[in-house]
Amino acid sequence: MKGSLEANYAEALFELCNERDILDEVHSELLWLSEVIENNNELIKFLNAPTVESEDKKNVLKNIFESQLSKTSFDFLCVVADKKRIRYLSKIIDSFNSLYNDENNILEVTAITTVPLSETLRKKLINKLESVSKKKIVLSERIDKSIIGGIVLEYNNTQIQGSIKHRLDELRDRINSVIA
Repeated sequence: MKGSLEANYAEALFELCNERDILDEVHSELLWLSEVIENNNELIKFLNAPTVESEDKKNVLKNIFESQLSKTSFDFLCVVADKKRIRYLSKIIDSFNSLYNDENNILEVTAITTVPLSETLRKKLINKLESVSKKKIVLSERIDKSIIGGIVLEYNNTQIQGSIKHRLDELRDRINSVIA
């Protein structure tokens, strides 16, 4: 990702935030902005429309976001819009989030289970992952009944399979290799 458009924008904002000592504030605002964008396809279509004047786009951004964001975050959003890079905003935010996590020794992990984790199990899992990774764990959960049972952990493009479905698939493959 280094050297990509998304990385360049993220790195520039990251450095600015570090200089101004507003990294945490801007990080949380960008996470919020990412959710807003993810849930508002019409807004993204409007901001990407080549037939809409830049001034109109800026006015819409001002009406929606100026009171919700710090000056730095709002100005950054306007720059991205002015440069016609709104379609990259989600990836820019992802890249910024990666920089933030690296800076703060954070590892985001997704736990996939068939039922929500109990609070006790959640705490044990976080403690175990923190002791193994030596990083602060930010755990998100996703329910997927197709795994039948067990747990699947995803982080940094890595997947640790501990699901019953995976074990059954492995068993089926071994049986098929013996039979074939």
